[in-house]
Amino acid sequence: MRKGRDRSPSTGHTARRTRPVRRLYAAGPTGNDRPPVVWIPGLGAVKALLPSFRRCAEHTACHLLDLPGFAARQRATPAPPLVGPLADTVTNWLASVPDSQVVLVGHSTGAQVALRAAARNPDRVRALVLLGMTFPPHLRRAAPLLRAVTRTAVREPVGLLGALVPDYLRAGPLRLTRYLDSALRDHPEDALSRLCCPVVLAAGAHDPLAPPGWIEHAARQAPDGRSVTLPGAHGFPYSAPESTAALVLRAAAPCEC
Repeated sequence: MRKGRDRSPSTGHTARRTRPVRRLYAAGPTGNDRPPVVWIPGLGAVKALLPSFRRCAEHTACHLLDLPGFAARQRATPAPPLVGPLADTVTNWLASVPDSQVVLVGHSTGAQVALRAAARNPDRVRALVLLGMTFPPHLRRAAPLLRAVTRTAVREPVGLLGALVPDYLRAGPLRLTRYLDSALRDHPEDALSRLCCPVVLAAGAHDPLAPPGWIEHAARQAPDGRSVTLPGAHGFPYSAPESTAALVLRAAAPCEC
């Protein structure tokens, strides 16, 4: 695996508000029949996706994006990370890579960003994989959300904490809070109906933050959507990397049309 330093200029209304997206990790074979897979973390938690990313990269080219606004060196930027502007930066990054279709994968709030980016780039996204997409309507208020976070935390493996904390610390509480507020005000179920590409939504079997019922409902909103349930809670890309990578690779299978 190699760390990337790819940077692309921001355009549109985000040009003066966020830094360009950075490809933090790039790995996997190129030149096969599968499209590249682009991974977008939730709440800036890059390391939580690494186990699934590495297994997927054994079979096809993968890019793990470090979205702007989370690193300590970026805290002086005028705007915090928000769902809409982050989707714009992913759009700009896609414009900077070779002109080919990709499979776009997002986890948690990163799934909300991936969904918005896919809707804005129908010609560039062959398939969309949304892992533990947040938030169902009943969790878009502080008290129910806090209870769901607590129930989720006790179901996650201890190792996930070590993956999350460094990334959360580098972002800082203010940026995390403002990004979370942006995600809570987003209605991803409305954007699903506008997609042209196949969409796979995955839920952790024991995930109170993105429960299977919500994921099944969301999948029905997409013209070509389906839902699956994988082992684990909200952090299943970390705790069940084999199942997660297999799901993504099926979405990236060579087109038979």
